[in-house]
Amino acid sequence: MTMYFLQFAGKLDNMRNHEYAIANTILPNAKKGGLRRKEIPVVFGSHGIRLQGKIMLPERADINNPVPGAVLCHGFGADCNVMESSALLLVKKGIATIIFDMRGHGLSGGYLDGKSYEDVIDAWRILTSLPEIDSSHVALIGHSLGAMSSILATRKIKKPKVIVALSCPSEIDGAVFRDPSHKAHSLARWLITCVWKLTVWFSRLKVRVDWEKFLESWPKIKLTPILAELGECAKLFVFSASDRLSPYKRFAPFYEKAPGPKKTMLTRGSHVTPIEAEILRFEWVGWAVSALTLSN
Repeated sequence: MTMYFLQFAGKLDNMRNHEYAIANTILPNAKKGGLRRKEIPVVFGSHGIRLQGKIMLPERADINNPVPGAVLCHGFGADCNVMESSALLLVKKGIATIIFDMRGHGLSGGYLDGKSYEDVIDAWRILTSLPEIDSSHVALIGHSLGAMSSILATRKIKKPKVIVALSCPSEIDGAVFRDPSHKAHSLARWLITCVWKLTVWFSRLKVRVDWEKFLESWPKIKLTPILAELGECAKLFVFSASDRLSPYKRFAPFYEKAPGPKKTMLTRGSHVTPIEAEILRFEWVGWAVSALTLSN
């Protein structure tokens, strides 16, 4: 275990301006539901925010046999636990995974401020630094806010092999939101802030939010030009027909403009169906595994 830690630490020394740490506990024979895997708790972050999560490696993964990987990102108000079932399914199929609490969520520090894509980038870096990972075959998988953050992260992450966006929000349209000088802009932002705060309170969501920064950043998000640059990346968009938070009809124009290879899955259910429905999870995980293991 000491040799493993020193080897990993040596790679991290080359990452300037980043703070990464691997916990002393490595569970080489962790077992859950009959699945044997290596489990590595991690603490990381490069922007003054400490993020917590864990890496799960298939038992067969080693330096001489690197495996594909996947970064899994939860949605607003959740934590890494909601992605664990999907991560374990991927590990069972030979894919290494990292799950973590994004800023303002769970055991991680900071506040949700519109820059959670930075957390995705850091998670990507720590996963791909492991010698057991084939860094040319890594997926970004996110639900809701995590899906949008994953797409935004590709501005810094070069050529991800696969992107799976579950219940991804669309860009905000309308002059009121695009133009801060619009006379109705302040009122609109105030109303939206109230709605978000009430939603968090009534839903008992455990999330720490810098509302001013978070809502200020949202209208600036432009997914279309980012998706346009991901021509070689296999893209899967999964939506539920009754999802009122991320309606497929609102996102459809962005999907249509995205270059191939791409695919969409539209199913019955609500906003959380893509991560909670077992049959659907098997379907999109199977697609991701096929795309990850496809040779260039």
